[in-house]
Amino acid sequence: MAKRKRAMPALALGVLLAGACSPTPSPSISPAATSIESAAPSAAAMTIACRPDTPAEPALRGDPCRDAVAAVELSVAPVRLPIERLVIEPGPFYCDVIWPGATTAPACFGSIVIPGQYMHAWVRFLRSEAVAAVMLGRDLPADLSVPAATPLPWKATLVAVEVPPAGWVMP
Repeated sequence: MAKRKRAMPALALGVLLAGACSPTPSPSISPAATSIESAAPSAAAMTIACRPDTPAEPALRGDPCRDAVAAVELSVAPVRLPIERLVIEPGPFYCDVIWPGATTAPACFGSIVIPGQYMHAWVRFLRSEAVAAVMLGRDLPADLSVPAATPLPWKATLVAVEVPPAGWVMP
């Protein structure tokens, strides 16, 4: 009788766990899934402007915009707001100035930049005054004179998400 009493709780636990792991879908709709779908931007609402550099090096030639846009979209995804406008321009944020024209540029020494290696972007969101500043870069191959078999991937970094200073105009 003692063995039977000890086996009953284990059997009940096994039945409970087996029921919890059943593949039967839940009849309720997850609110998180609904809100994610409703927050997705429509392709018609977003405008994109991309001005690529004209790289001299064969390894960096080709249209970088499609992959750069995808990298920027992924970098601003944590903001969880639909994108209204996305602007990508060639080169880095020189002298770490992410809002050019809003203030006097600081004195700084230029860095060596290979055309096509860096880009930067601004993203304006629907229902928000905030703008995201994103920097993009890609690793260089050992030999820049050899055309790349596939486009070199962009790495994007979300630099800031804030209301830009007065005087700044999105290009």
